Amino acid sequence: MRRLLSRPRSHMRGACAALCLGLAPLAAQAADPAARTDAPLTEPGLLEREQLTGDWGGARTRLDEAGLTFGLTTTGDMSTNPTGGLQRGHGFSGLLQFGLDLDLEKMAGWKGGAFHAGAFLIGGHGLSGKFLGNLMPISNIESDPAGRLAEVYFTQTLFDGKLSIRLGQLLADSEFATSETAGLFVNSAFGWPALHGIVLPGGGPAYPVPAPGVRVAFKPDDAWTVQAGVYSGNPLGRNDKNKHGLTFPLNQGVFAIAEAAYTHDYGGGVTGTYKLGGWYNSRRFDDVRIATNGLSFADPNADPDPLRHRGNFAFYGVIDQVLWKSPDAETTGRSLAAFARVVVAPEKNRNHVDFYADAGITYTGLLPGRKNDIVGVAVAYAQVSSSLRQLDRDMITFSGDPQPVRSSELVIEASYQTQLAPWLKVQPFAQWIVRPGGGEPDPDKPWRKIPKATVFGLRSVTVF
Repeated sequence: MRRLLSRPRSHMRGACAALCLGLAPLAAQAADPAARTDAPLTEPGLLEREQLTGDWGGARTRLDEAGLTFGLTTTGDMSTNPTGGLQRGHGFSGLLQFGLDLDLEKMAGWKGGAFHAGAFLIGGHGLSGKFLGNLMPISNIESDPAGRLAEVYFTQTLFDGKLSIRLGQLLADSEFATSETAGLFVNSAFGWPALHGIVLPGGGPAYPVPAPGVRVAFKPDDAWTVQAGVYSGNPLGRNDKNKHGLTFPLNQGVFAIAEAAYTHDYGGGVTGTYKLGGWYNSRRFDDVRIATNGLSFADPNADPDPLRHRGNFAFYGVIDQVLWKSPDAETTGRSLAAFARVVVAPEKNRNHVDFYADAGITYTGLLPGRKNDIVGVAVAYAQVSSSLRQLDRDMITFSGDPQPVRSSELVIEASYQTQLAPWLKVQPFAQWIVRPGGGEPDPDKPWRKIPKATVFGLRSVTVF
């Protein structure tokens, strides 16, 4: 594996030294036995504690009370495709996430102020691309191996928390078009909707590439939330290269997104959240079918460069619904939930995918004594745009050779997440990928589509 972290520059060393000097008094206080006025005598057992490393003899709690919180989580996915795709293979994706949060009200009396900084360390190689040729990666942590700067931002809340303003290096996929129920599933499509990740430059401001931006959220009451964000139009920058997340492109147009969400309490623990949103990107987008001289790319006389279009946009809707909750859910965990999302991109001539939909259902507490275990089934559908399908027909007309016409990719996932300890979750999963790549030709047999693939995998999540 390549070295994942480059050598820090002198100004970065200086910043780290300043941070360490600022935190030194807090760390000293946490380590000083004389300062431990209420430190617990014993820690919870290994299988009862919230984090694997425990409370550090009470130091973690005292640091948190002083306004300083550390987070370290590792996620690992092992997978294999015994049938279908481009070729059989095995994959492993690993992610280490580090987070530092400062409560500025506790630390300095700055009411409503908070600071967050994070980093990703990504390793391994997944099955997508090389082995499957699919549009929707099988894992939401799968990416090129690298050490990356993650989100770094300042948050200010006002009016008793009703208004929140966030400024810095941000990920839109953690706040917009989200579904809590869909969070169980491993395939990347169930996080940042697949259409967003496929058509937006650099995949949009989404894992693992945050972008400079600002987000404003207003919550007038418990039912309604309205939020909007403006980010760099391409988080990868001018040359689509931002390996370590240390490039902060501000001259790449804008990506703007807005969303309204309403939550209704039906009683008995049954709630529903409903969201409507949309986004606009101001950059220029290549036509997927037509060259600059107006001819189809399938025509031998077509120019090599594509026709260019200004801007792109899409609309989406989300339903996140608790369908049923047992009266004894506090002890058994038993509940049933479902989700559904739809995304539409009207400008078909500049989008690889113009329609996306997903839906799923989960059940918590299926087995007696396992109230935190969750089982679920979900499906994701990405439709290849009509312009791209017409290009395939053009290719058949001009070449005279048979080849498939792309249509859509369909993913079905079944998952079971079991909590072995508060700090450890293990999740076996299976995915079935129908028409990988939307029906791309098989490189070895170009007259047919890439065969549908079966994937089996195991995920583990450890909180330190």
